[in-house]
Amino acid sequence: MPTIELAFKPGVTTEITIDDANLLFYAIQQATGEVPDPERVIEDALARPIGTPPLEDMVSADDQVTILVDDITRPTPAGTILPHLLRRLHAAGVPEEAVTIFIAMGTHRIMTESEIQAKLGDEIPARYRVINRDYRRGPFADLGTTPSGTPIHVNQDVLDADFLIAVGNVVPHVSAGWGGGSKIILPGVCSRRTSDRMHLMACTVQPVLEVLGTRDNRPRAEMDAVAAQVGLDFIVNVVMDEDKHLLGAYAGHYIEAHRAACRQAEKVMVVPIPAQADILIVSANPCYFDYWQGIKAYAYAHRAVREGGIMIFLLDAEEGLCGDAPTHEPVLHEYMQQSFEAQVAAVERGEVDDLVGLNVPMYHAMVHDRVRTILVTNHMSAEDAALLEFDLAPSVQAALDRAYAELGRHATVGVIPFGGETLTRVAPTE
Repeated sequence: MPTIELAFKPGVTTEITIDDANLLFYAIQQATGEVPDPERVIEDALARPIGTPPLEDMVSADDQVTILVDDITRPTPAGTILPHLLRRLHAAGVPEEAVTIFIAMGTHRIMTESEIQAKLGDEIPARYRVINRDYRRGPFADLGTTPSGTPIHVNQDVLDADFLIAVGNVVPHVSAGWGGGSKIILPGVCSRRTSDRMHLMACTVQPVLEVLGTRDNRPRAEMDAVAAQVGLDFIVNVVMDEDKHLLGAYAGHYIEAHRAACRQAEKVMVVPIPAQADILIVSANPCYFDYWQGIKAYAYAHRAVREGGIMIFLLDAEEGLCGDAPTHEPVLHEYMQQSFEAQVAAVERGEVDDLVGLNVPMYHAMVHDRVRTILVTNHMSAEDAALLEFDLAPSVQAALDRAYAELGRHATVGVIPFGGETLTRVAPTE
């Protein structure tokens, strides 16, 4: 009868005891052998880029260079990667004053000074211009529309660069299949209107459980098209394990290098399971901030539990329902309990001003009715849990006892301890 430790977030844990006869799987990311030296991994990637010449052969001494980095909600080790990029830029003659670090935060809140230091280190913010701006402020330039009709409004500071580099991390993503690559352009540095249309399109053109874990899907094609229009010149994307060890780095073309990164990420983060469980216990970690982030883990987890089963969802939720992106909270309250069809109809009637905010209610509506969900949380209010139509339990053990009472003492149980960056696929043993 194993006792399993589960983390709500780093440093905050709980335990669950499950009978051997019930435990169907424990889905942890797949080990890849000895963890390599991260500095060497980054240098090797920059020395042998995929689909482009080396960085120093692509830039000129008189170029204005902008490096896009993701925000504090992403674990990308920008403070480790940037010194390697900067050394190569300076070796090519690009001076410090010609380099800008742009926080591509999408629709998230701006970062605090302490978060910027945690992301970039102490030295880089002191030496280089850092843009950390509310995404609604702009200024934005109009580059037309994509073939599907999405307006392309991109931050002017990004377009002013002569050479554009993106630094990111490849993990599963609810609307793009995988993070990284061109996603740092759309929605990373686009206007609210552009982000609105992209997020709506991502919810409606392809089912979420079909997009998850695929690199080439319809929302990603939209992102790639916008990156081409903007002129994304070079990327560095990394793959890490759940302990944030850097396993691989991929530099070069924003499609070719990203595809290579996704192939490694799939080997690490897509875990085979023998069957979908009757009861699934999943921690949203590392998407533990709020439900705005936690929806990712919630959606991913549906691949591991049978329809009509029970999901026990661990979410710390220190920032509540939507603290990471607070401007979207009103639309979550208005639409979270509506059906997907009703949400689409509201959009078609022109009633929804915040289409990015509607993204989370739409994904929630797509999967919520497949299972009953019991929430175990440290911070989310009972009112917000009721809005999500989640039952509450005081502990994961109490939630499991409740699930057994409903589904029977012989119900199978699956566990995903790192749900925010783990996907599963049913692959029965031969």
